[in-house]
Amino acid sequence: MERVMIHCDCDNYFASVEEKHNPTLMKIPFAVCGDPAMRHSIVMAKNSLAKRAGVKTGFSYTQARQICPALGYVKADMPKYLAETEAARGVYLKYSEKIAPYGMDESWLDLTDTGATLKDAEQIADLIRIEIMYSLGLSASVGVSFNYIFSKMGSDLNKPNGTVVITRENYKERIWPLPAEELLFVGSARKKTLCSAGINTIGDIAQADPQYMAKLLGKVGYDLWCFANGDDSSFDPTIDEIGSIGNTITPPKDICTEQDASAVIYLLVNAIVARLKKHSLKTRCVSICTRNNKFDRAIRQRTLAQFTDNVNAIFNHAFDLFKIHYNWQNPLRSIGVRVDNLDEHDQISLFENDNCDLCVDISSRIKNLTQRFGKLEFEKTATAREW
Repeated sequence: MERVMIHCDCDNYFASVEEKHNPTLMKIPFAVCGDPAMRHSIVMAKNSLAKRAGVKTGFSYTQARQICPALGYVKADMPKYLAETEAARGVYLKYSEKIAPYGMDESWLDLTDTGATLKDAEQIADLIRIEIMYSLGLSASVGVSFNYIFSKMGSDLNKPNGTVVITRENYKERIWPLPAEELLFVGSARKKTLCSAGINTIGDIAQADPQYMAKLLGKVGYDLWCFANGDDSSFDPTIDEIGSIGNTITPPKDICTEQDASAVIYLLVNAIVARLKKHSLKTRCVSICTRNNKFDRAIRQRTLAQFTDNVNAIFNHAFDLFKIHYNWQNPLRSIGVRVDNLDEHDQISLFENDNCDLCVDISSRIKNLTQRFGKLEFEKTATAREW
């Protein structure tokens, strides 16, 4: 039986929800972001007027204002977005009980067991778009295909409010000419690696030697080769698998001393370890991501000798990475810590207490920092994607 997948992507989600609840916003360019007063001001979404002015997701609000001086902002309202997400999923449930959410604004519907054909699924996709528009006041783009990967890519090909069908007969024509970074799990780092090997399009990935792809990017390289050739057997969004856990902090003021940096790193690591223990996981890889006040970003990573969930051990490695690599030519605007290579690792190590004594007097540093900065808010991640 041919698999039939639909991928629904609510267009420009956060901004569209804000316009729905406040139609006057349609008349001005605006961005949805955190609280600029607290410097949590990365653009999470923008409306069509801001997009036409050149504002892009991921810009800082200050950077976006330089491009579009008239840009307004709306503080992100997660409970509001979650309520709209539940309403959209109510629409999807009319057509399939097999729904795989992918973030707040995207979901796959598996229609295979309903006996629907791709042609039937195209009609269902149009019905979903119409109902979301007229019952919820939002817009959705929908991809239809014989696997998860191509259905998701199809939902991006005719935005906004369009339906695209990717079949076994047309995927080479529709998918292969696209840039390599359009393929799921090709982030900036993998894009750079692929480009250095002369692999620039999805077709290049598909026509490369699969063993070469595995040598270039490890298991992910082979998976990407499979994806490009229409095989998504290694991908299952219904499995809640955590590939990494991370936290980032952008304090109200720039960090100017190593003492303050150490306190922030410890707070990040402490929260990460709580999440590791919640999921009964340990890590063997620690990364830090720094961004100075010029918005220059750097990522450094270290593989550990053994799996651990010890907060002191992870902090010591993260802080050591920071001390070695951050040069203090500019103050620190934000810092993140992430752990990868996670496993339910129960083996008792002969070196369980190795590197578990704190390398600094952290208590006094945290107390000093919080007295001056107040409560710090984390930006959490738990994903298999690249930073």
